[in-house]
Amino acid sequence: MIHFSITFPLVLLALAAVAIYVQVTSSTLSLPIATGTTVLTIILPFIAAANFFYLPRFSQMLRQTVTSNPSLLRFLPMVPPVLQAILTVVLATLAAEGFSSGQVTDCSLELNWQRLYKAKDFRAMSRIQDALNCCGLRSVKDRSAPNGRCHELHEDRNDFCLTPWRATMQRNSGLEFGVAVAVGLIQLAHLVLFGLRNSSKNAGPGYRRVIQNIGPSSREGLLENGRVDEEDDGENGNSRRGYGTAENGANHRIEPSGLGEDGNNW
Repeated sequence: MIHFSITFPLVLLALAAVAIYVQVTSSTLSLPIATGTTVLTIILPFIAAANFFYLPRFSQMLRQTVTSNPSLLRFLPMVPPVLQAILTVVLATLAAEGFSSGQVTDCSLELNWQRLYKAKDFRAMSRIQDALNCCGLRSVKDRSAPNGRCHELHEDRNDFCLTPWRATMQRNSGLEFGVAVAVGLIQLAHLVLFGLRNSSKNAGPGYRRVIQNIGPSSREGLLENGRVDEEDDGENGNSRRGYGTAENGANHRIEPSGLGEDGNNW
């Protein structure tokens, strides 16, 4: 199983590549997608990568430096992920508008085509017609480039550009929406793993203290071996090192009495 720290950057690079493709296609085909949103979508995976690599270090640095107000430790490390989450929601919402409603998309495409035709930007209009193999917007003669002669120059083009242009717009918006959502889900997974790792570290020392307090103490082991602390003296000030001998009571060791003495009851 590939480690998460390896798959995470690879997935983010793939998402950044998809976002770059959306930016290039939108610019080439003059799609009514704001350049700012596509650029932010490209930057979004790199922001997530920065949070992934620097969030643990940032949290550790705060834990070592901030001592006056420890409550800040709970909030400051979460500021970058929260900002990224807000940016992700905004980008996903803007991207969803590009494929959620056909009428809104058609209106945006109509306005964009009219702007190009009014500015006589026939180069941009020709790029759209050549890429989609079409002429005009709603018909082959509807404001086609150059100067309404597209169908005359390309007699094999019998389709107008609104339908394929709309499909390209919806596809790019869907890709942009997918990049934003994927980055958000990956960041959420990283935050969950980061929280679990921190909780396990915080619970570790307490768990070890409980384990150390369980089981027989060293004093009980010494008592079982017939030994006691030398610090526990009796009332007469004598050391209790002789505890368990014949002078203080029964002893488990059998000692033969002297042979040949009077009064021997052996």
